[in-house]
Amino acid sequence: MRWKVVPIQGRQLKDVRGEDIFGDFRLCETYRGGGGYDQFPRIFKRRTISALGDTDLGKQFVVQLYGCPLRCPYCYVTEDGVFGRYVEYSTEELIAAFEMSKTNVFHLMGGAPALYLEGWSDIVKQLPDYAVFHSDLMLIEQRYMFNWLSNINKQNVLLAVNIKGVTQEDFRRNTQRHLDWTLFWTNLDTVVDSKVDFYFTFTNPDMEHIDEFKMMVIKRYGNRVLEDSYIIDLIEYDALKGDTNGMSRMR
Repeated sequence: MRWKVVPIQGRQLKDVRGEDIFGDFRLCETYRGGGGYDQFPRIFKRRTISALGDTDLGKQFVVQLYGCPLRCPYCYVTEDGVFGRYVEYSTEELIAAFEMSKTNVFHLMGGAPALYLEGWSDIVKQLPDYAVFHSDLMLIEQRYMFNWLSNINKQNVLLAVNIKGVTQEDFRRNTQRHLDWTLFWTNLDTVVDSKVDFYFTFTNPDMEHIDEFKMMVIKRYGNRVLEDSYIIDLIEYDALKGDTNGMSRMR
């Protein structure tokens, strides 16, 4: 498997600390800035049955992958981070870089990392025993295959299913794209059927309609599927204020 890795570049350099750049990758301390909008470490430790003890899941090795079908105007990854110059890596090379990072979480990020979903199992099966795998699904990148997800149904894997809109209008407001509801629900069916561990996040949702959406999810899959779900409020990144070359003007 070959991976198109986008190093930190262009406008992203305004918002990323120099000490966090790790070659073509990034080291991210989840809670350094406070706020706690990323609940992955807490959720993983609550759900896992392994003896993690005081294992640090807050500092993550982040691989930023090329490409995304959405055009979210708030996206801090920026056009440079989604469609910038990329470097190809093999899975073995990614694992080697991860081990050198001395972190415990391998975070596969985008853009839209599920564009590469078929290859996620290559990474998971080669991770060292101490490592945790984290990535994101948006349910609209492509049609998910059952085996792509069932093959990563492992104790050390936890995924975030990122909901970018709870109505068609909400999705368009957040992403500047039309939501294919058929693909959305088909992919969510596949995620649930695969039994891979996941939780929902809701980015800047329409609060007048979020409960209605959640009821649709509950009727389809039951109450437990919404455990640990949370809302992500939009953050105005100080370093990018006044910079109009954002995702809303892409292509």
